Amino acid sequence: MAEAGGAPPALLAVAHGTRDPAGPAVVRALLDRVRAMRPGLRVAEAYGELSEPSLEEAAEGLRGVPVVVVPLLLARGYHALVDVPGRAGRLLPGAVTSRPLGPDALLAGALAARLAEEDRISPDRRDAVVLGAAGSADPA
Repeated sequence: MAEAGGAPPALLAVAHGTRDPAGPAVVRALLDRVRAMRPGLRVAEAYGELSEPSLEEAAEGLRGVPVVVVPLLLARGYHALVDVPGRAGRLLPGAVTSRPLGPDALLAGALAARLAEEDRISPDRRDAVVLGAAGSADPA
C-alpha cells in the first residue's frame, strides 16, 4: 500500500529492550518472519531502552517516508501508550502508532496451547510457570 504520490509506508517495530542478548535475537527472528511474509515491506527494528538500535537511531533511517510504529509490547502501559507514540511522533512527524500486541486473547490462547504442549511432551515434569509483569500507573 503506497501513500498517494509517495513512498510505501515502513514498519518500525519498537520493543522494550533488555540487557539479555536473547531478547533482540527473538525480536529479529520475529521481524525476519514479517519480512518473509511481506517481502516488499520495509521493516525497521528499534528499542525503547537498553538495546540497540534506539528508537532515535532507527528513526534517522526512516525520515521522509510514511511510518507505522508497532510497539512490540504485551500490555497497555506507559511505554505503549505514552513513551513510544510520543517519541515516534516527535522524531517522525505524521507517523502512526498502532496498539501494542497485548493484552489480547490470542496471546493468552497461544500461551495456554504452549503450556499444554509442554505438558503433553513431558507429563511427568513438575515445573511451575510464573507469569509476572511490571506494574503501571495506568488505571486501565
